[in-house]
Amino acid sequence: MNYSHEVENMICVKKGPNHGPAPIPEEGRWVKAKEIKDISGLSHGVGWCAPQQGCCKLTLNVKNGIIEEAG
Repeated sequence: MNYSHEVENMICVKKGPNHGPAPIPEEGRWVKAKEIKDISGLSHGVGWCAPQQGCCKLTLNVKNGIIEEAG
């Protein structure tokens, strides 16, 4: 693609702020996970598909971003 001389000489005037990732609670401390391997811990939750089907309890044990156990 051919750019004009004016476009080639343009510079970035302003960029948005770099806030980084939001912290998540992980086994008694707050972690700012930048990669999936930064996430480790045990999590409990409840999920359901439709009201007539009820709900299920979900427990995940995650080590270095990989689900080790699910129940």
